[in-house]
Amino acid sequence: MKRRISIGQGTFLAVVVSTLIAIFVKGQGPTGLIIALLSVATFLFGIIGAQIMQNRHKRLDGLRVTLRKDDGIYLNIYKMSSIFSKKVQKQTQKLIDNYYVKTIDYFIVDFYKANKEFIKLFDYLKNLKIKTPKQEEVYGRILDSINEADKDRKHIEYLVRNKMLKFKWYMLIGLLVVILLSVFTINDNSTTSVFISILLATFGVIFLLIIRELDSLMWKEQKWIWDPLEQLFNELDLLPYYPAEVILNGRVKVKKGVRRRIAYYPKLYLDFTGKKVKVES
Repeated sequence: MKRRISIGQGTFLAVVVSTLIAIFVKGQGPTGLIIALLSVATFLFGIIGAQIMQNRHKRLDGLRVTLRKDDGIYLNIYKMSSIFSKKVQKQTQKLIDNYYVKTIDYFIVDFYKANKEFIKLFDYLKNLKIKTPKQEEVYGRILDSINEADKDRKHIEYLVRNKMLKFKWYMLIGLLVVILLSVFTINDNSTTSVFISILLATFGVIFLLIIRELDSLMWKEQKWIWDPLEQLFNELDLLPYYPAEVILNGRVKVKKGVRRRIAYYPKLYLDFTGKKVKVES
């Protein structure tokens, strides 16, 4: 996967480019038409952008809550399966691990591709042999839990596919272009004008980058994806699992000295042949 420009990198580029333009390109100064264009574009950019950002935040929050709810469900299933036997609990642990590993191998927008692993877990739990009244009681609770997890999966699939429509991106980018052209047109190279031009250009770019991170579900992903997953793996008595590129690209910071499984993919995405998983600290 190509390395993305981070918010920090995008901010730095915006500052550098806007500074060069503001200092070395002198505009014609403020005019009634330019001021009117700037006012209308800024108003629309703020209103539309705020609504989009609120919607993206709501989507991310819904996804985060559902995923954490699911973590609790699978942990409970693992714990409850011990009532049958250690062998059953071990197999349950393995199937849950396979399911989570597969969801991590795929990009989050391809969450549904882990259906096969979920069905294997579902079928195994459904076919558990009941020998005692206590097992029968727990069996019912396990089935309720896995059915709830199945419903949550459908909700997660909907949320991750609910991406921002392209025309909204075009609208925001178009408005930002109008704002920047207007700002640099009225820039008369005075200290105040140069400073304001740089600030507006930089903040506009940061705003779009934040919306991009929210829409791609990478906004603060360590806190809502990777840290909870590491905690869940530990609670399942398993080593945490990470794709190597997630660590190499700086999307997650891992603690030194902690053993974890790192997955290396020698081929392009969706072709997992030759995947190697190494235990590293």
